[in-house]
Amino acid sequence: MLNFGIIGLNEGNGHPYSFSAVFNGYNEAALDAECPFEIIRQYLKAHHRNREFIADARVTHIWTQNRSLSESVARVSNIAQVVDRAEEMIGQVDGIIFARDDIWNHWEMARPFLEAGLPIYMDKVMGHTPDTLEKFIAATGPAYPIMTASSFRFAPEVEKARRTLDLGKVKTIHAISPCIWIRYAAHLLDPICSLFGYDIDRVQNLGGKNADSVFIHYKTGLTVIAQVIENVALPLEFRCFSEKNIPPYCVQYTDPTLESYFLSISRMMQTFAEKVRGGDFPVAEYERSVVLNRLILAGELSRDAHGRPVSFPALEMCM
Repeated sequence: MLNFGIIGLNEGNGHPYSFSAVFNGYNEAALDAECPFEIIRQYLKAHHRNREFIADARVTHIWTQNRSLSESVARVSNIAQVVDRAEEMIGQVDGIIFARDDIWNHWEMARPFLEAGLPIYMDKVMGHTPDTLEKFIAATGPAYPIMTASSFRFAPEVEKARRTLDLGKVKTIHAISPCIWIRYAAHLLDPICSLFGYDIDRVQNLGGKNADSVFIHYKTGLTVIAQVIENVALPLEFRCFSEKNIPPYCVQYTDPTLESYFLSISRMMQTFAEKVRGGDFPVAEYERSVVLNRLILAGELSRDAHGRPVSFPALEMCM
């Protein structure tokens, strides 16, 4: 049996409830009474229904910045141990799930676990600045058991697009998400890059802070327009526009029934558990994590330079 520790919460992010419930199931009375996220209550009851999604693995420990909050998540998601210091989990668990997406806190929170060599899932990306990304690279490297991802990459809707679309005929992609660029750009770019690759020429952000409009130019001529705008309404999605006579194709993260949305989370957590169990953390996936992180930072760099295009790979950003 694999034992995992989970670290969360941060404002606007209910991942510790749902990520843990994928492993442990949930207490329906506590879910209704204590989970403040309506969307989580909805998709757990509709699509989880306390079935076992991941065999021989459980979230056994939790830390948040508030003991009573930790205890509440533990009641909802059947977590046995609440710890007062995150480092108490070292030696007690087989891996750590960083469920927080306040990326500016990732480095300081991750350091003790990196020093201990524990396998880590880190929500979306590692570092919020070139300097912090460089610290992660120095502390990990291609052989380290670390996985970063947006759950959107694991959504059935993305796999359906891979089977359905003639990817080579797509001319432009329009993607939109709520929230802010550094937190949610990965939700758009991780699935898009998993479909279309990383052969990118330049990045240009013509938006403003908390209203980013980022143009990503592929060497093939494909263009991605990715917008992350604070307080914009859901759904989070991207649309692929192809050659004439081929209708636009929409890929939704927050699909109408939320089934694909829930399955994306369960598949991502299952993937992490399988990697930990088998020790299978490929170099290529580590490199993908770093490139995606650099791509997101390139959007920040261009915005801060008042829309100046940034060549990509932006190697100078990480020196």
